[in-house]
Amino acid sequence: MRKQLVAGLAVVLIGGTLLARLWSGAASEDRARRVERLLTAVGAQSVDRPLALPRLDVPLEAHPATGVKGMHRYLGALLGDHPVILLNFWASWCPPCLEELRSLQELGRILAPYGVQIVAVSYDDSWAPQLRVFKELLGTEVPAYVLWLRDPQGQDGEVSRMMRTALGTDKLPETWVLTRGTVVAQFVGAQDWTRDAVVQYLVALAGSVR
Repeated sequence: MRKQLVAGLAVVLIGGTLLARLWSGAASEDRARRVERLLTAVGAQSVDRPLALPRLDVPLEAHPATGVKGMHRYLGALLGDHPVILLNFWASWCPPCLEELRSLQELGRILAPYGVQIVAVSYDDSWAPQLRVFKELLGTEVPAYVLWLRDPQGQDGEVSRMMRTALGTDKLPETWVLTRGTVVAQFVGAQDWTRDAVVQYLVALAGSVR
């Protein structure tokens, strides 16, 4: 009787383990399909290519409010802290960039609890025009929820050393969605970042890569 109980218990345990694995695999597949479906809904271009950090890890200037002169931020370090990064390239001299600035800021607020980091890299030649735009459009020179950076190459610097060039951006604004190992999507042109489909896509993506 004891042997039969032990054998029965072993069968139950093995069966439970197999069912758990099958359920986990199915759940992962469902999440991946949902992310893919939402990506189509937002109108972004699916990319799915390896994230070449050696080319992209160029030094970027942090917002002057940090108070640390010469401070540099690198993409690799940011990806280590966040499962998903929405990387936006913009400039204060680009009218379509200004059209989407408020909604980009609001998206940062909405996504803050989900581990999605919004990174906005400008191609202005100095911080002064950006700070003016922040004040006029966002009500403060130090807007929260978005990591505001500047590519030292500016508007007319060495093209081969620009971060946007390494990703494949020719015109502003353009936005890329990055996970820790992959470039997964590309948004071309100005967007309404507060659309439900955009929020749902990024939240689902963050949940699928944790």
